Amino acid sequence: MLAKLLDWFEAPKEKTVELTADEAATVLMVEIMLADQTQDEREAALIAERLAIRTGDDLATAKALVNKARQMHNDSPDLYPFTRVINDQFDEAQKYQLVVDLWRTALADNSIDKLEEHMIRRIADMLYLHHSHFIQAKHAAQQ
Repeated sequence: MLAKLLDWFEAPKEKTVELTADEAATVLMVEIMLADQTQDEREAALIAERLAIRTGDDLATAKALVNKARQMHNDSPDLYPFTRVINDQFDEAQKYQLVVDLWRTALADNSIDKLEEHMIRRIADMLYLHHSHFIQAKHAAQQ
């Protein structure tokens, strides 16, 4: 048993993949899209549109990133790696704008599921935003 434990400590560690802020933000939007257990293409289209606006890329490039983000979302057990990247690279205004985009994603199908709202609140907390930012972002997205 001790040999197995020593082998585990000496085993080569997996390489961690460096995420860009755009990839991390897109995965968080995909999380909201999938939170209500349905895949609505209006939400996917909105994510690509918001991403194209944020990055200045064309829509085809943004759609490719959304597909990549779906795979990264499926491969990840939690949201921490993505929120960590956002916390490291975004200032408070950029985080707020991301939460507005999360609300827009939830609203793309003209309804906000309680699971979507819960996930947006959780992500806003993980981004160290005040509750007032969460509420203001919701109002901004509804306009």
